[in-house]
Amino acid sequence: MTEKLTMHKKISLTNLYFNRFLVIRYTTAFFLFLNLYWATFLIGSLSIVAILPLALFVLGILTTWEQIKLYRNHCNKLPYARLFYCALMIVFIALMITLYTPLYQFFFPFLKQTPDALHVLMVLLTVSLIITFLMLRKLNNIQHNRDQHFKRIQAYEEFIN
Repeated sequence: MTEKLTMHKKISLTNLYFNRFLVIRYTTAFFLFLNLYWATFLIGSLSIVAILPLALFVLGILTTWEQIKLYRNHCNKLPYARLFYCALMIVFIALMITLYTPLYQFFFPFLKQTPDALHVLMVLLTVSLIITFLMLRKLNNIQHNRDQHFKRIQAYEEFIN
């Protein structure tokens, strides 16, 4: 009975450490598919710029793989995730700058440059930039064990020992 209980405690701790990255996993999946759709539309428009979202998609796949490995090998440092979110931040800022320039058609040839489209894109890019910043901050907190989930894990470890 105690061996079964010990195994249960070990699995519980493994799951808790893995769930520490839950928000990052879901956000990564969101941006992964966002870049896939953007690449699909650019390829449909025969634009060479499709390389940019495809590169971000590959980086997102690497980030996903890095997070899958966390279930067996817990680690606080996620270099691919940090690189992915830094790259996204740079791309979002660059896209925000190009919205009101002639480069708009280069990045969004499948959309007309109307005021409504520009405002919607600006809102989406701003929200995406904020989410990206929050994910980088969360990654930093996790790396330094300053996140709330880690405190809950420590309390649980004290309780079961």
